[in-house]
This record gives sequence, C-alpha cells and structure tokens, in this order.
Amino acid sequence: MSDETDEGRGPSYDARQDLESRVPLATPEYTTRGILFLSTLAAVRELGGEDMVKRCLEASGESEFVEFFNYPTRALLQMLGAAAGLLSANLGGYAEVLRYIAKRTVELYMTSVVGRSAQLVSSTDPMRLVRTLEELYKVSMVYSAPTVVWKGPKRGVLSVQCTFTPLAYHEGGAITLGAMLGLKNVEAHARPTGPLSLDLEISWE
Repeated sequence: MSDETDEGRGPSYDARQDLESRVPLATPEYTTRGILFLSTLAAVRELGGEDMVKRCLEASGESEFVEFFNYPTRALLQMLGAAAGLLSANLGGYAEVLRYIAKRTVELYMTSVVGRSAQLVSSTDPMRLVRTLEELYKVSMVYSAPTVVWKGPKRGVLSVQCTFTPLAYHEGGAITLGAMLGLKNVEAHARPTGPLSLDLEISWE
C-alpha cells in the first residue's frame, strides 16, 4: 500500500514529508502527554520487538515516560519518525505505521482513567465520537484548541488549531475511536488548514 492517497488532500500526500515538516516547528514550549509516547513504544514493540523500541527511544532523546506527565513534542515526532522509518516496509508504508500507532494511542487512552470517564460522559450522546475525540485532544495535546462544527447528527468537523502529528495519524485515531464506541462505517478525512492546523471530517452510521 502506498503512502499516497486521494482522500482529503490530493494524490501527492507524503506522510514522511508531512511529519518531517513539523519537526522544526516543535519548539521547546510545546509539550505532549506521556501516553502518546508510551503507546508509540507499545506499537513498536508489537511490530518490531525490543531492539526497535530501543532505537526509537534513542531517537527521542528520552529514557522513560509517565502517562500524564508532559514531554517535548519534538521528541515525540522524532520517535514517530524513527518508528515509521523502521517499520514501514513490514506494514505497508510510512502512513500505515502512523495510523497503527494512532490506533494503539486511542486504545491506551480509552483504557486509562481519563479515557473511561470521557466514554461514560458521552455514552448517551449520539455525537459521542466527536465529543470524545475532542476531549482526547484537549487532554493529550493541551495546545490543540479543538472546536467542532456539526454537519449533521452523524457527521462533524473537528478543527484542530495546533497539532504536530501528521494527517494520517489523526485519521487512524478517529477511526479506531469510532470502532471502540461501537459505531459502524466510520470514515475520517484530514486536510491541512495551515502549517500546524487541520480539519478532521468524521462521519459514521
């Protein structure tokens, strides 16, 4: 499978270039919750074993993580880049690795205390997918400033004002969250609206 896709942003999308373009913008004031680092390492461990985990840790410049402590966002991007580079041949491409890592991130988040609380709060809301996703961004990426525009009872656009993870990562996380909430035929398409902003359009049945 190619990293190129015609969904949301044209056939020339390059996930590697997308990630690499964000690294110099991740200046020291931007930090990200440890849960994103831990889930990345969990995915790498599943797909490539402990040797690749070690190499990804080395790429990040960090040695250990606690779920809801903050760490440099640049370190996360360096870890994601190392993971995608190491695993892309086995998983079908750079973008597919990022989607898989996002999947594990959502799974880990939803089994945490914060994730379980968010799921309970939204359990009776027909728009719970976007509501829960919005909460995930607020908790894990405190700089993201997500807002929602509804296109219907089962379609919405989550506008994220500042995010450093690539478009493919956001799509993979949204689709996984929808499946975990028991929704069917979840679709997610991300498109950039600026160097660090994006719109994530999500629909389900």
